[in-house]
Amino acid sequence: MKDQSLPIHPYGWNELAQLYSPALSSSAQNKQLLRWIRNHPQLRDELAREGWVKGTRRLTSMQVRIIVAYLGEP
Repeated sequence: MKDQSLPIHPYGWNELAQLYSPALSSSAQNKQLLRWIRNHPQLRDELAREGWVKGTRRLTSMQVRIIVAYLGEP
């Protein structure tokens, strides 16, 4: 069986947002991902420790790993 898990590597914000909310418009995808992060203090704090700030356009592999750990795989 082929492994279906999300490859962990750097992603653009838009790219990851699209994976999590493919049915939404690009703008709505970005807002939804940000909303999930803002509404989850532990996720937000862990991302901040890894250098994430609102407006970040490129997510590191570690930041992606943290998001997937809290939100699950898209």
